[in-house]
Amino acid sequence: MGALSCRKSVMKSLFLASLLAGMLIGMAGCSKFGDRDRQPGQAFLDSRIPAGLSPQYYPPEGFVWGGYRAGSLPEARYGVASPPINPRAQVLILADADYPAEVYFELMRQWLDAGYGVWLLEAPGQGGSGHYLLQNQSVFIKSYHDSQLVARDFIRDIIKPSPDKPVFVIGTGYSAITAMSLSPLMKDDNLKGFIGYDPYLGGPIVMGEPWHRDATQPGYWGSIAQSWQMSNPDLRMRQKSDGWQKQMQKAYADLNGLHLPLTSLRNGAQVLIIEPKTGTTNQANTASALCAHLPRCVLQAGGDPETLGADVNSFIQAQLPAIH
Repeated sequence: MGALSCRKSVMKSLFLASLLAGMLIGMAGCSKFGDRDRQPGQAFLDSRIPAGLSPQYYPPEGFVWGGYRAGSLPEARYGVASPPINPRAQVLILADADYPAEVYFELMRQWLDAGYGVWLLEAPGQGGSGHYLLQNQSVFIKSYHDSQLVARDFIRDIIKPSPDKPVFVIGTGYSAITAMSLSPLMKDDNLKGFIGYDPYLGGPIVMGEPWHRDATQPGYWGSIAQSWQMSNPDLRMRQKSDGWQKQMQKAYADLNGLHLPLTSLRNGAQVLIIEPKTGTTNQANTASALCAHLPRCVLQAGGDPETLGADVNSFIQAQLPAIH
């Protein structure tokens, strides 16, 4: 009886160990947001098109996702598509932390139709890009310099600007600060323009509510983002961590307090800030003061997401005659 009891005890222990192992495997393969196959720091590269989405918001023809890792930072998610003709220029969109990068597909389509190659880049810690170690389900970044470094190295290593294919960089909202900060940092003569649409202009940042299927973000891109997040749980990061908020406030303060070196004054790249129609007089004045700190900066009022494609195209066209 003692031997039988011992065998039963061993079998019970083996069963419990097997059950625990299965539970751990299941937990490791399925996160809160459903990223079953991703390793820590790895980008999400398989977003599904939402049912019922209008075709104008689909990925452009030939669009592909990829991952880019700068140094030891989490993997940044990027996408690219090329026009059917030899591109006259290239456009890099820096995605805003408020939305997944998929909301920019409509803009990509417009600029592809204009004959440009178009790139889309998400900074680490937001959207579908890789997470930092111990990052929770809020947007996070260790330092605002991380997003600058990723954009700088991505342009240098992947896009590789050239005289016949110059690059224009655009950011919206929070990412506009990153886009405009590259102007004095990068000395490549083949970078011809930096555009900030509706840029963050300092001050408190609202953390925001957790994603919910019935809580759509306001604005033109809010409903588009909601559709993509409904079909892709990996893209549902919406809240902004305290650390991210502090870093963005510091990024704006540093850009707004910029003391331009002589090298940046010789940089031929034009900077354009586009303020939306809904902006207040105070916002316009703040944007004008920011523009005064940047090399070759022009402020344009009265833009909105629906006309942004045409506004940026007009800006690029004005620069191209001096290039080609």
